Amino acid sequence: MTPERWRQIDDLFDIAVRLGPAERATWLREACGDDDDLRVEVGRLLDEDARAEQDGFLAPPETPVPPPPRTKHGPPRGERRPPAGPGPVEHDRAMPSVGEAGGFTPKTVIWARTGPQPSTGAQTLARQRLREMTIIYLMIAGMMIFWKYVVVKDPDPTQAIPYVVVITVLGGIAIRLSGSKPLSPSLLKALELGIIALVAVGFAFAQYQTMLDFSQRGLVMRTQLVMKNRVLITAVLILSYGIYVPVSWSRAALIVGPLALLPFATLFTLYLRHPESMGWLEQMGLEHGTTPLALIGFDAMFLLILAAGSASGANMISRLQRQVKEARQLGQYRLGRRLGAGGMGEVYLAEHQFLKRPCALKLIRPGSESSPKALERFEREVRLTATLSHPNIVEIYDYGRTEDGTYYYVMEYLPGLSLAELVEHHGPLPPGRAVSLLRQVAQALREAHTLGLIHRDIKPSNIFAARRGRGGIHDVAKLLDFGLVRSAATGNAPHLSEVGQILGTPLFMSPEQASGSRELDERSDIYSLGVVAYYLLAGRPPFDEGGGIGAMIAHARDPVVPPSQVRAGIPDDLERVVLRCLAKRPADRFPDAESLERALGECRCAGEWGQDHAAAWWQAQAAGRVPAPTGSAAG
Repeated sequence: MTPERWRQIDDLFDIAVRLGPAERATWLREACGDDDDLRVEVGRLLDEDARAEQDGFLAPPETPVPPPPRTKHGPPRGERRPPAGPGPVEHDRAMPSVGEAGGFTPKTVIWARTGPQPSTGAQTLARQRLREMTIIYLMIAGMMIFWKYVVVKDPDPTQAIPYVVVITVLGGIAIRLSGSKPLSPSLLKALELGIIALVAVGFAFAQYQTMLDFSQRGLVMRTQLVMKNRVLITAVLILSYGIYVPVSWSRAALIVGPLALLPFATLFTLYLRHPESMGWLEQMGLEHGTTPLALIGFDAMFLLILAAGSASGANMISRLQRQVKEARQLGQYRLGRRLGAGGMGEVYLAEHQFLKRPCALKLIRPGSESSPKALERFEREVRLTATLSHPNIVEIYDYGRTEDGTYYYVMEYLPGLSLAELVEHHGPLPPGRAVSLLRQVAQALREAHTLGLIHRDIKPSNIFAARRGRGGIHDVAKLLDFGLVRSAATGNAPHLSEVGQILGTPLFMSPEQASGSRELDERSDIYSLGVVAYYLLAGRPPFDEGGGIGAMIAHARDPVVPPSQVRAGIPDDLERVVLRCLAKRPADRFPDAESLERALGECRCAGEWGQDHAAAWWQAQAAGRVPAPTGSAAG
């Protein structure tokens, strides 16, 4: 199968997979026409896609929750949000979190759905170009009517009929091209040919009418002027086709070649049908000692040369368009829009070429911004993350390096919200739900710590609350972004950080991390998880004043205000667990993640949030209803 054939199949699949099952078969028959092999191949891919979905492989996400209305006084429900400060505190929803060390949290990629999009690839570009060409032709037809009846005040209203027909039909086509309903490649091609044919026939008919009228009235000069104007208008039509319809050279030549000859074919038809009225043409040739063919030959050659250039330009644009599309292919992954960039690289929305499944693709290209330290840190991140197989840690699917030196790795797809988004959109969590999520993160940290790895960037935007609706599992916590991970046992890779550089997020880092200590152990992550717990229960971190530096100083020096004094209804036993995590001295905290998880499980509210509660919450969220808070912290 040729590459062109694969591109055709790929374009049809991209549109068909976004249609409902009821209209998909009808649309596919219309799009493929008589090409049964094409329809069968696309249908086979659609069946494979449906089977993968049925098996629960990378189940599609739920619609993200839109943020609730805000007042001019701040976040909803009077909750406070952590202020922006130095370092990777919070980022816009359209951007992944980018740490000071270049680490990424591609949260937007992970939950971004693959449902109907406003536009897709080549089909969108073709549709947009065709719409712009239609508008240009509409403007030309409108200008002709304005010129005839406003400027030169033509008395014959019947000569406006061809232009009115052209404007009416082109207006309908422009509206159709501006709509959101998918259009098949075959329909776009049919519209392209129909637009050209309509404009060519309409303008030729108008030329025939006008030249015949002026010739019968003996207005030879105006008749010649009409012919010159038609040559100019035809030149515009030829150029616009070459610009807005990138196709092969042969196909463009089949369109613009006849278009270039049409004004002269219309003139010749007039001469054959009305020799008496068109006698001036032969007489003019005799007066100049030449033939009528010689008089119009220069214009004809000019348009034919222009047609050749237009066909060549259309072919060149088509070739460049294919090259750009191929350049956005990274191995088996097709890159979509860029979601973020930092000092270390970029994050893209990507799709596997054959599985047609979305994923988060993180890459770093070689260049002046890619230092050897950044490359080594990137490779460490993916290698260390791949060694972790816990269900509460984000899974790495693929890793590689392209021929041009681009490193990349591909992460799993997770429908849901980060804990930062969860609190921002719905306020502080019920204690039972907070405990459920925190216990899962503690279990993930237990595996990482067992392998001697310290995360060093535990924060709400790096923890995801995912929904596995097809498997009946909801509120699955996923720990992301191991870009700052280091070994507790050996303190390995200290050379990956500059001297004096403090890595992490100020609002959520431990006192020893804030002081720049290299002697970090697992209790540093436990402190950060305690800050996350405080944030989930109170709606803000314990220290959020004075920017990043102020927060770092406060973590190292100031006592923590108990979360129950910030928000009422937090159980005493849970508060004691949180405050122990936030002890200034590491020795006063929980010694390991396992003991923290056990302490959380012993809290009285630990059984208040189960799978039934989680399923009901996510179903209400998917339906666009914001559930009322439940549990002992309900206000």
